[in-house]
Amino acid sequence: MKKQHLILSIAFLGLSSCAMKGQSIRDVPTINSQNIQAPLRDLPKKEVTISVVDARKEEVKAQSDELRSEVRRAVAEALERQGVAVKTPGANSLLLTIEDYQTGQFKEGCVKVSGVLTIPNKAKAKAEASSCFETKHPFGFKMGTDITKAYEEALNLLFKNLDSALSEVYLR
Repeated sequence: MKKQHLILSIAFLGLSSCAMKGQSIRDVPTINSQNIQAPLRDLPKKEVTISVVDARKEEVKAQSDELRSEVRRAVAEALERQGVAVKTPGANSLLLTIEDYQTGQFKEGCVKVSGVLTIPNKAKAKAEASSCFETKHPFGFKMGTDITKAYEEALNLLFKNLDSALSEVYLR
């Protein structure tokens, strides 16, 4: 009997730690910039100034400064890896807006990122992307979230969309 109780307790603790391992939209992700591809192939003057706005609901904005700093750091590293210098002021500007996002039953592990890339006297490319990373039990209850994965996927898709929008601007 004691052995069964111990195994059940260990199984419960393992399941609990899985659920608690992830983060929600309230938390600051630890973004791996290596997971973000930011080519911006048609960007003239390969330099940019980055601004990040936290437009999430007030109840989830407790760590707004840290979030903006982390997103800016990861994006700057990704851009620099692609040969785009991040400067203040830069020849071009990139405005990123972070929003909380919900779709159906997914709420805590979702994020939406909008971007506006401004090339002075030439063009303005706009794009957005959203991503959710939540695990649910077949019975419907949430088992965990990974907001870091959601940010990485959303940023990756955002840059793919910005690159496409930038290409269209120069095809006109």
